[in-house]
Amino acid sequence: MSSMRFTLARACTAVAALVATGVAAPAATAADARPAISARADASARAFAAANEAAVRASATVCGTGYEFLEAQALPSPEKRYGTLFSYMNGNSVCAILDNNTGGGPNFMDLRIYPGNTPSAGQRDSGNFSSYAGPVRSSSLAQGGRCVAITALMKNEAGTANLINWKGGFVFFVESPSSPCA
Repeated sequence: MSSMRFTLARACTAVAALVATGVAAPAATAADARPAISARADASARAFAAANEAAVRASATVCGTGYEFLEAQALPSPEKRYGTLFSYMNGNSVCAILDNNTGGGPNFMDLRIYPGNTPSAGQRDSGNFSSYAGPVRSSSLAQGGRCVAITALMKNEAGTANLINWKGGFVFFVESPSSPCA
């Protein structure tokens, strides 16, 4: 039981640090090591990771061991961020988390990851979340070098209006970063 209290105390400390920096992240926390960055991460993603190390590390912990940070997307925009879409890679597996940055109560969130243009064949996490939706993973979806798409939806607390309705972006070709996705 004391190790559970210690883990909870570390998680609370990490969340407090994230709130102080203005970027929220899942309440889980990893060791105090720097988050691993994927070789596929671009300069923008690397800059985000450097500026938001604790958020990137906490989200990676939710994905699991061996995942490397690939990208973070402020949604619907950097100027009006209601959520942050984090993505990570581990070999040919992609993991995504939609972080709730509203600072209020739970919001309806729907996060999907799927092969090509087939949302029904993918993984989904939806419901009312205060912290984050996900993780959703593509491990079985990415076999054979398929393209993997991610979509994110978030409604206001009343459920009457979309805060985020992000579709069709964030598409990966899992086996080769230079291969196009259709």
